[in-house]
Amino acid sequence: MTAIYKPAKDSPVSSGMEVVWRNVNVKKDNKLVLKNVSGVARPGHLLAVLGPMGSGKTTLLNALMGRNLYQTGEITLNGQPFNKQIKRKLSYVLKEEVFYPNVTLRETLRFAAMLRLPNAIDVKQKLARMEQIIDVLDIRGCLDTVMGDYKTPGLTDGQRKRASIACELITNPLMLAVDEPTSDLDSYTSIALIKTLKAYTHKSNKTVVMTIHQPSSQIFNMFDKILLLNQGQVVYFGESNKVISFFENIGLHMEPNYNPADFICESFLQEICLFLQNIYCQSQKLKFMSNFNHSNLKLQNFWTSSFLEYPELFVDKDKWPTSFFTQFKHLTVRAFWQCKSRVFSKMKIVETVLLCVLVSLVWFQLPRTEETLRDRMGAIFFLITLWGVIPLIDAITAFATERPVIDKERTANWYRLSAYYMAKMTAEIPLVLVPPVLFLILAYWIIGLNNVEGFFGMIFTTIINVITGQSIGLFLGIAFTHVETGISVSVIVMTACMLLGGFFTRNLPFWLDWIKYFSFIFYSFHCAVVLEFSSDADDVK
Repeated sequence: MTAIYKPAKDSPVSSGMEVVWRNVNVKKDNKLVLKNVSGVARPGHLLAVLGPMGSGKTTLLNALMGRNLYQTGEITLNGQPFNKQIKRKLSYVLKEEVFYPNVTLRETLRFAAMLRLPNAIDVKQKLARMEQIIDVLDIRGCLDTVMGDYKTPGLTDGQRKRASIACELITNPLMLAVDEPTSDLDSYTSIALIKTLKAYTHKSNKTVVMTIHQPSSQIFNMFDKILLLNQGQVVYFGESNKVISFFENIGLHMEPNYNPADFICESFLQEICLFLQNIYCQSQKLKFMSNFNHSNLKLQNFWTSSFLEYPELFVDKDKWPTSFFTQFKHLTVRAFWQCKSRVFSKMKIVETVLLCVLVSLVWFQLPRTEETLRDRMGAIFFLITLWGVIPLIDAITAFATERPVIDKERTANWYRLSAYYMAKMTAEIPLVLVPPVLFLILAYWIIGLNNVEGFFGMIFTTIINVITGQSIGLFLGIAFTHVETGISVSVIVMTACMLLGGFFTRNLPFWLDWIKYFSFIFYSFHCAVVLEFSSDADDVK
């Protein structure tokens, strides 16, 4: 069932914006991906960008959203040059849906509403806006389901796609760009989703541009206008119901009951496309320019009336929609739930219990004699190293799953990087410290280490050791985009820290001895050794 979009009563109704692009060129790896592409997207019209694989569809969408570094040409929005203020009023739904997998849909949408809607709007209005979008996209039945990913069961592909769109519609954007909305969806879900987008486009009079690869005939007939690309150049731009007659006029006839989208993107047309591009560029150039100039006359009236009625839609006093405190608060809550599900997963609990059992079997109630001195030092070194390696590796792998989400949200200016970092540290550190502290409470007395004073000193030393290991892991996770590379580097780093920690060797060459001071294992191990044997030294005296 397709919901009909109805603007909220307590929020201003804002139409979309007319986006005009002329002679857009984009170069990637010294190759021209888009070549003099021109077109226009108007409010209330669903524009679909079609073309075979590698034709430049997503590149064009990135260009319209200001996300290409090497591009030339002219792009205007409501007659104004592209700038950061207007860019914040645009929303972009990426092809890949990236979310925190262990957070529910309700929490995801609430987070988007609280951070992306300005502080001037109170919480009740933000939640009302969220509820409105939920009904528009018909996702109320799965609000309490986790987002999920390839490892964690959660929302279906269709629900995840609607969730991506919902996070963007929260802000009531003036233009919505959607990259491959039907990718990996079945035909029924694809049709329902495009019907929803079309209803939103017409009822709200918004500008919607989408790319699509192989739409069915039902989906194709929903498009108001299409822009057909091939090898980075325009083959056709105009009404969707006139594209077949356009091809027939140049001698290409479609078989009866054939899908128009398949017909215009057929492989046998590729050789003819260069010819069509030349025809299109010559025949449409004057027509496009006259339409563009004519639209500008009407455009100035639209821009002026919209600006006077809702100036807050076009002017930003601040780069961010919400304050640092608001961002920090909601980021902390999300980071807490995400970290909690990771740290206290069944696998992590089983891992900690088995490690504790293993340590107990190897070093159970060590006699406090001279013969067990090396064994006692080995147990201490193992505990220090163990709770340096685990948080380090965990931070690398955890950040690898978070990076796509952060990149997406940061590119869309959801929050400050400083707010994210502070929230992550605030939420995760207490949770990350729970397993090692519980482990040490059992292992310390099972091994038979020193007295109560040494126990609390060992707890404090382990906490500092865990935080240091996690910090190094987070740094490596940020520095290396591929998790395999980060783990490989971490193995080298931890091996160096262990070898220089003071247990395996104490007589390093003079030219290498100074490096041990860069090993956090060195400091933690020596601190733990002092705590363990200081009372024995006092007894000897």
